[in-house]
Amino acid sequence: MGLFPQIDKQATIDKVRHFFWDDDRFEGICLRAGNYGLRSPQLDITGVKGSSAFNSTDDRLADIADCLHAVCAVHEAIQSCRYSSRIILKERFLPGFRNRMYIKELAPKLGRYSDDGYKTLEERACLDFADIIEPQCALYRVDRQLVPDFHVYFKSGMNRG
Repeated sequence: MGLFPQIDKQATIDKVRHFFWDDDRFEGICLRAGNYGLRSPQLDITGVKGSSAFNSTDDRLADIADCLHAVCAVHEAIQSCRYSSRIILKERFLPGFRNRMYIKELAPKLGRYSDDGYKTLEERACLDFADIIEPQCALYRVDRQLVPDFHVYFKSGMNRG
């Protein structure tokens, strides 16, 4: 057994893809970061009708700030990736970027024309992102429930064939 635990590459790639392509994950974070939904606190003199000691506006502001930090960390991580990974992550994975370009449109930009060549680059992009997002999350103090650790490790003593 080595100094570092072995990473299950395919499971890590799948976890990154799921983060970007499941609308409840990164796209949801982006929407929450831009959907302010703020309104003035409702003050009631009687203190009875729908009042509480809790101000939901504060919680909304905190959620927006958390989501903005997560979005910044993801974008910084993508910018830090090598060229081919950066192109793939921006144009195929990010919401709102050219409607997640199809492989046939994206492959020529990367100098890869076969599906196999592109698939290899896309997998490497996912692994690059999984590595680079970690320090960005620490820098931006991202809530790990928003952006998890994407690495999936083999259990010690078990090897995959």
